[in-house]
Amino acid sequence: MDSQNKIVSAPKTHSVHHGEIRHTFYSPEFLEYRRGPMWYLVAGFVGLGIIALGVLTHAITLTLAFLIFVGVYWLLHAREPKILEVAITQHGIHVENEAFLPFGEIVEFWIVHNPPFVAELKLKVHHKWNSVHTIYIFGQDPDELRRLLTPHVKETPRAEALSDLIVRALRI
Repeated sequence: MDSQNKIVSAPKTHSVHHGEIRHTFYSPEFLEYRRGPMWYLVAGFVGLGIIALGVLTHAITLTLAFLIFVGVYWLLHAREPKILEVAITQHGIHVENEAFLPFGEIVEFWIVHNPPFVAELKLKVHHKWNSVHTIYIFGQDPDELRRLLTPHVKETPRAEALSDLIVRALRI
């Protein structure tokens, strides 16, 4: 997880559009995992096995779907993650130029904090698509984030999702 080392605090006091800034920090767009030669070897064999299974069983849809998945994953992760400025303002959470989530749209939040492995702020929003947003909070005090968010949004303590554990264990 190389992106953790690039996160620093950023002092700011005012946002033009979203009110007074209460807290700012930087967060990677996604986590970057270190993968050694053995990981690539095993991933290659598994990938070739899935493709061979699809071809041998005439499951062309499986083969095409897997190849599309690999291609999209590679396109998304072939670059370094952008480091995004996150600001908790008096009206919501502003993530650089990517998004602004007003407190009224955030249904609930929870913090998964087990450094150095995981430090995430999860935000469930009203939107139909991608209803849970993840903001990485390495180097941040989770109690301070709770103090800033709980007057506006309900905290629902949850454990880390099984899918997140699998992604981290497989380094994908």
